[in-house]
Amino acid sequence: MIAVDCEGAACVVGEPGMSLSNSSNMAFAREQATRETNAAVRALFDVGAEKVVVWDSHGDGANILFDQLDQRCEILLGVGFNRRFPELDETYSGVLMIGYHAMAGTVNGVLAHTYSSDAYHAIRVNGMEVGEIALDASVAGERKVPLIFVASDDKGCAESLEFMPWVKTVETKRGLGRHCAYSKHPAVVEKQIYGTVCVAVEELAQMKPFLFKNPVQIEIQFEQFIQLLKARIRRQGWSMSGLKTLKALLPNMLEWKC
Repeated sequence: MIAVDCEGAACVVGEPGMSLSNSSNMAFAREQATRETNAAVRALFDVGAEKVVVWDSHGDGANILFDQLDQRCEILLGVGFNRRFPELDETYSGVLMIGYHAMAGTVNGVLAHTYSSDAYHAIRVNGMEVGEIALDASVAGERKVPLIFVASDDKGCAESLEFMPWVKTVETKRGLGRHCAYSKHPAVVEKQIYGTVCVAVEELAQMKPFLFKNPVQIEIQFEQFIQLLKARIRRQGWSMSGLKTLKALLPNMLEWKC
């Protein structure tokens, strides 16, 4: 299963003062995320995959140019799933991340955030600050499926390897600020994704499911107090831990809903 975000794709930097989805860069981001996904899909089938599922994990889950995806893959899209990596189970050999980005607060991380740049200041698991890469990988890990590949900017790749040193990565660009980067050419990135995904599958036996110690203590630190109050209403079982933080003890990461 390939999880596809948009911020980490080559030549994507967004626009100051707004989310990527509302920026003038979004049209290109959709196209490039689609091309990078196709490179990974082709590689997986070329090395023997029987089934490849693409999950649009950005925002409203309707960003990839679906009609331009490799026709052999299947697609998960939209919002309202009961967990991250919907439909994933133990029959899958691995998960991949295309277009992912570094966690909130990462210095010079391009469009760095953790799920919501407007609402979330930080998310901590068992006292450790984490981002979408580790959080999503841990959901797959609960299903005994390892993260095997990540394409992101240099900060996102480094974050991946900090938590999962076995993961194969492709650096799409070097972040010089939140909205600026030194990027590889998109076509070069696509070729590198293809080659590196092939290597990742060849080394699948060395990959490990990523897990946090259960039960997991999760803390969400919000940007504003009013955001905490709104979240407190819909997050049953969560309690306040400071003026801007909610916390909960979950049996495992399959219970995590961002």
